Amino acid sequence: MASIMKRGDSYSVRYKYKDHSGKPCEGWESFKTRKEAQERKITVEKELLDGTFLVPDTITVEEMLYKWIPIQSTKHKWSPKTYTQSVAMVQNLIVPYIGNRKVQELRTYDIEKFYATLAKTPCGQYVHGVKQKLSDKQKKRLLSSTSIHEVHTLLKTAFSYAVEWDLIHKIPLPRDAPKVNIEERTIWDEKEEEVAQCRPFFDPQPREWVNMGVQADNLAGEYFITTGSGKFFRNVEPDSVHSIGIVEINDKGDSWRIVWGLEDGAKPTSEFPSHFMNHSVRKAATNGANRVIYHCHATNVIALTYILPLTDRDFTRALWQSATECPVVFPEGVGVCPWMVPGGADIAMATSELMKHYQAAIWAQHGLFASGPDFDITFGLAHTIEKSAEIYVKVLSMGGGIIRQTITDDDLRAIAHDFGVTLNEKFLNLLGIRKTVFEK
Repeated sequence: MASIMKRGDSYSVRYKYKDHSGKPCEGWESFKTRKEAQERKITVEKELLDGTFLVPDTITVEEMLYKWIPIQSTKHKWSPKTYTQSVAMVQNLIVPYIGNRKVQELRTYDIEKFYATLAKTPCGQYVHGVKQKLSDKQKKRLLSSTSIHEVHTLLKTAFSYAVEWDLIHKIPLPRDAPKVNIEERTIWDEKEEEVAQCRPFFDPQPREWVNMGVQADNLAGEYFITTGSGKFFRNVEPDSVHSIGIVEINDKGDSWRIVWGLEDGAKPTSEFPSHFMNHSVRKAATNGANRVIYHCHATNVIALTYILPLTDRDFTRALWQSATECPVVFPEGVGVCPWMVPGGADIAMATSELMKHYQAAIWAQHGLFASGPDFDITFGLAHTIEKSAEIYVKVLSMGGGIIRQTITDDDLRAIAHDFGVTLNEKFLNLLGIRKTVFEK
């Protein structure tokens, strides 16, 4: 069934088999020693007899994966997002490293070595399968253990098909999946992988750099999603490419350029410099946890800027004493910025000074700035402030400008104690908010 032939300095095992279509074929395998050839001869003969012989196949990992993806996608009805993410993972995290390896030649050791390589690989090293030129800062942002675990999961499923297709006997993956290190990096840096997933959709040619008039070293090289100037939030979902965009910050942290969206001449919100500087200070203040800056024209908050003294103390106490949840939601208080021309560097810098100490800042006669780890929490903060302002405005309206009872300082301390928060003491035990505003 099999024979050994000496060919020069090597020994060849010759055998006959039938391919997947039943066509007779002849196989040749070369070995350095007769002993190796003899061992292979015995193995081949046994496999041919018991039906476990693997038909020699030169299919590579890349070829196998791109054959598997359409089958898997159709079988499990993948969403467009799942399909796109899977293709990107194959294209950027697998093919560049083991794509040209023959499936039948892969061993567990090879995969373990591959995982070790990924652990030292920067995020976004490959885009569309093309190696990118990364900055020194980008090179330091390595793939997370979560990404490597996702690669493992994909390969495990794909190689199970290779077994069904009689390409291999067993899956060549380590028994234990790569461990996920939850505390691997700060929250902010962890999200670099989100950028890597988005890069395949970026414009082929980024647009021109635009200087902001402000600068932040800790945001150099970052990416932001921003609404467009003069655009309506309600149009974000039906018309994303015109309503929002993704901008890249340069290595100096003083300029942006659009890499996706904001089509047909649209520009980032005119408040972008203010948003940018507040991202900078909130990133520093929260170790990267705050990733959202939300600005809105909160009607009742704006109304209060016409009647209350424009001080942090007066606004904080008015809001704290108007709704019980307020000292829990923003125990540090709120900052207040006097009226300034919107969209410029001055208001950006003034607001960022306030946001070093507060989650939210009020712009006199203009609106509200709020920050948080995600949009839900950030919106909840802004909504709580606006709701409390509305209560205060209604109380003044109903009481003829007189407030007869409110939450006392002792009450505020009791709330803080029960909910485990620390109130900003400089807003307690003072003269207190004016009991009347319109009182004569």
